[in-house]
Amino acid sequence: MGRHLRVNFSDKPKPKESLYPETEYKLFVGNLSWNVTSEILTQAFQEHGTVVGARVLYDGETGRSRGYGFVSYANKSEMEAALTVMDNV
Repeated sequence: MGRHLRVNFSDKPKPKESLYPETEYKLFVGNLSWNVTSEILTQAFQEHGTVVGARVLYDGETGRSRGYGFVSYANKSEMEAALTVMDNV
């Protein structure tokens, strides 16, 4: 007749290891051009300090940029410097 289904309780989902390092020194970057990538975001913000991670978020269905992202810095002073210079650019 075919294969028999096997049904059981699932294990708890294992937390995925993040490809994006998280720090407490994170900036939200909005109104990004649709063609900005995480690499471009990193390049733009690394002029103001040590960028630990930068990512642009994408729509899961369309693959299109959502027009925003996040940039994390190694320390507070670098994050604040980037905020001062890059806000409303």
